Amino acid sequence: MRKIYLICAVLLTALSAVAQPRFSKPHGLIEEKSITVELTTDDPDAVICYTTNGTTPTAQSRRYTGPLTFTQTTLLRAAEVKGDTLSSPVATASYLFVSSVLSQSNTPVGYPDTWGQYTERWGTATADYEMDPEMTGNATLRPKIIEGLKDLPILSLVSDKDNFFSHENDSVRGGIYIFTGPPVGDGTGHGWTRPASVELIGGPQGHDLTVGCGVRLHGGHGRLAEKNPKHSFRLVFKEKYGAKTLQYPLFGDDEPSKFDQLVLRCHFGNSWQHWAWSNNSKAQYTRDVWARRMQRKMGWTSVNALYVHLFLNGMYWGLYNIAERVDDQYGKDHLGGKKSDIDVVKIEEDGGNHIEASEGDLEAWGELVQTATRAADDTYYYRLQGCDADGERNPELEPLLDIDAFIDYMLINQYGGNTDWDHHNWYAIRRRGPESQGFRFLCWDSELILDSPNENVLNKNNGNSYPTGIFQNLLRNDRFARRYLRRAKEVLQADGLLGEQSAREVFDSLYYTIATALYDEAARWGDYRRDVHRYNDYDNYQLCTVDGTYMTERNRLLTQYFPYRTGNVLGAIQRMVTVDDFEVPADWTRLTASMFCEWDGTGADAQPVDKHVNVDWNFGVSVGGGGAVAGFVGVEENHYADLSQYGNLVLRGTGSGLRILANRLVAHGPWKQIVVSFDENSPYNR
Repeated sequence: MRKIYLICAVLLTALSAVAQPRFSKPHGLIEEKSITVELTTDDPDAVICYTTNGTTPTAQSRRYTGPLTFTQTTLLRAAEVKGDTLSSPVATASYLFVSSVLSQSNTPVGYPDTWGQYTERWGTATADYEMDPEMTGNATLRPKIIEGLKDLPILSLVSDKDNFFSHENDSVRGGIYIFTGPPVGDGTGHGWTRPASVELIGGPQGHDLTVGCGVRLHGGHGRLAEKNPKHSFRLVFKEKYGAKTLQYPLFGDDEPSKFDQLVLRCHFGNSWQHWAWSNNSKAQYTRDVWARRMQRKMGWTSVNALYVHLFLNGMYWGLYNIAERVDDQYGKDHLGGKKSDIDVVKIEEDGGNHIEASEGDLEAWGELVQTATRAADDTYYYRLQGCDADGERNPELEPLLDIDAFIDYMLINQYGGNTDWDHHNWYAIRRRGPESQGFRFLCWDSELILDSPNENVLNKNNGNSYPTGIFQNLLRNDRFARRYLRRAKEVLQADGLLGEQSAREVFDSLYYTIATALYDEAARWGDYRRDVHRYNDYDNYQLCTVDGTYMTERNRLLTQYFPYRTGNVLGAIQRMVTVDDFEVPADWTRLTASMFCEWDGTGADAQPVDKHVNVDWNFGVSVGGGGAVAGFVGVEENHYADLSQYGNLVLRGTGSGLRILANRLVAHGPWKQIVVSFDENSPYNR
């Protein structure tokens, strides 16, 4: 059953008590040739002024006098006016005509033909607005593009054109798509935020939201004009822009519904607009969300995502996903407590990669890092978990790290073979106070994963202050190593959470969500590197299509990655972590040297002599050929333990040629020597 989400975001401005103009037709995707819209107001003393191109109406804008008929995409914005001032908030409705999308040209009226300056090379970005007629005019692809528009919610961002595309180098009037504020070179534009209206429309969930917000660019190298023409955005909810906080069930009724910020992720790594063909050819648009969904599937906090079609001032801008911004509101909603209880630690790329606390402070983080460097000592390993030196929980000590959540976080990145991590692209978040479980790491911007089935990032170590450095320090502690190895064996098995079926189920669920919408993304950006900007002379850029490049990569992953990746990762982990992770069941008896004594014979009637045997014990070490389980130089036939009451002898370790003296196998029979090997990967050998 389709769920209809009613708008619950409130415009908290000084005029919030005054009603806005009402439109007779709701915003949405329009398949008709024309529509007629009437505007009404409850205030008989007010007139309605409106615009149809996204510009914010003023008292000097066109006055409404009767029904309006539209035959192409129209951004209708209206406000009530008394005298020469606006007396209501601005109401916005995007009427997005399918015919306009299909004919979207490269020369929209009033928009510049160049965008921002290149940062790491000479030149200026050529503007690209067009839906590729090579695809929209194709009789086979055209209906798929139309269907794809209807299969996802639409997010429409509307603002004065200059807020996005003005070439005036001014912190107030400059366009954020021109001055992108990249983390390297000229950072002009960094942090510039512009007022906008955002509408979330339709899709399978039946979304219906219109709210004022601030909009700014988001990301690191994805803001470089030469590397990525399709930028990510951040939506900021503040009273100066409209809603102080967005309250809306964006990700469903069972998820948090209060947001101070949201991120519109463009999909930069492994995308069709990326600067390198090696990325273009691997585009799937699911890898980053796969990591986040897998973290949730494994039972941990993760960042929610919603796939949408983004329209920028009525122009189709491509496939995006809305993600929660990891801030104090996120922490409060997912971890509990108050906003002031939340610490968020991240890599800030502006001005060079450095660790900062975007919420709270770095005090507990610093203690975590320093404690982890000494975690080979059990005292410090226990301290990470809020325990005393004996391992007992101390309520006076806040845990510094959620060990089990950390292990799963590392396994996800190790399974994915994340090569663009962890010198950046991660968050760590914790709740302070007695309910704290310590820092938890969140998968974020994991776009360069699920590539080679043989990728190995187990030995990656970017320093003590990074997840990989913390991991390597913890591996020096046998307790952690056993805990990590046991979890790896649990999830990296055929029916485990990171087994082929489970990992592919998440991957497939995301593909089927966007399968038809991909045709729209291809029509918007699939020709960019071939036709608009060839970043590298040596790259053989091609037209990127769903049925060609996309499905080729998808089939490669399904046949050459997922079937082999689980076993490859587990094998690599077992070669790296050689600690014995076997936990002896409580009802088992450990074979010890003290159980051996000298017997007066070897037959069935032999009896032990009250004489201790100082056996040369070899368990616990790697045994080469000729080693003895008991004895001095060789196995002595009358030095043995009585194991007749036990059903099995379980061996743990590595090596071959271990000799076991087995006495009294048959009545009055001779003793036997059994040579065994226990190098197999089974939980234990008998």
